[in-house]
Amino acid sequence: MADDVSPGELYRRQLDHERRTDGIHTSLENRITGVAKDTVPLALYQQAERDRDREVQALTGRVEKLEERPGLSFGRWLGILTVAAAFLALAIQAYGTMRGAK
Repeated sequence: MADDVSPGELYRRQLDHERRTDGIHTSLENRITGVAKDTVPLALYQQAERDRDREVQALTGRVEKLEERPGLSFGRWLGILTVAAAFLALAIQAYGTMRGAK
């Protein structure tokens, strides 16, 4: 029975493993942050963000203008009604011609 592992020992080993893992993750995060800080200057990052914000703002303005425009304007409706009336007149004329030919 001397080789059996007790629940308390398992718990202590788990806590030790969690502490080591947290330390490793913290050191890796610090290294990544340091490399990013040294690689990309803050001014360059901020300029890229400002450029992106200006582009998004310009696109937002264009989308708002497109949303304000009506889908079918009065002129387009008038054109559609004119074409429909022309087809209706053509159909009536064709019917009259067919009735008169008999």
